[in-house]
Amino acid sequence: HLTVKNGNMEFEYGPLALAMRYGGLFLLNEIDLISPEVSAGLNSVLDGSPLCISENGGELIKPHPMFCFAATANTNGGGDETGLYQGTLRQNLAFSDRFILCEMGYPKPEVEEGLLKERCPSLPAELCKIMVSYANEVRSLFMGESSAMSNSMEVTFSTRSLFRWGSLAVRYQALAKQGIQPIAYALDRALAFRANRESRAMLHELAQRMFATGSVAYATPLKKDT
Repeated sequence: HLTVKNGNMEFEYGPLALAMRYGGLFLLNEIDLISPEVSAGLNSVLDGSPLCISENGGELIKPHPMFCFAATANTNGGGDETGLYQGTLRQNLAFSDRFILCEMGYPKPEVEEGLLKERCPSLPAELCKIMVSYANEVRSLFMGESSAMSNSMEVTFSTRSLFRWGSLAVRYQALAKQGIQPIAYALDRALAFRANRESRAMLHELAQRMFATGSVAYATPLKKDT
């Protein structure tokens, strides 16, 4: 866009133009929230053609050999069939056809345990391990792959919600003195309150069973590292 710098009108390039000119990685987040008639305007860029900037006199920016266009989305571009990602749009097939699709799963348990411990250093390592195992069990229930329970789940744990659960468990650990389970209290606020009544009961039933298998009981207050 045109902007005023030091009293002079100059053209300022956006991130796509800069990435194409200097060979950067351009990442477009939540691409399935864009209207398909707008995203289709990128077809020529995705084909390797120069970017034409009409606002700057029709300037053409040829793509650098190292330029890469990447995008992220919660759907595969075909729309949301689950109802979980409201606002996402079905993309033009010709636009989607210009991408190589990669399905990203969750990090390996040991990786998430390390990330959770790094984010919440006062959580005992054993507790981090159980929390990650619990999150993976909930994910299996959500995808209908768990043998622990026959019922399905309409909510699930993202790595972000796992971090939120850990942070809240640390914040609420003083409630143990009042007879309130910090982990259960934090679980409600991190995830369970978004579930229906039946799923919320399932979440707590699963937590009681899984946390009872370790030396860190469901009702045990957390201990700060010294």
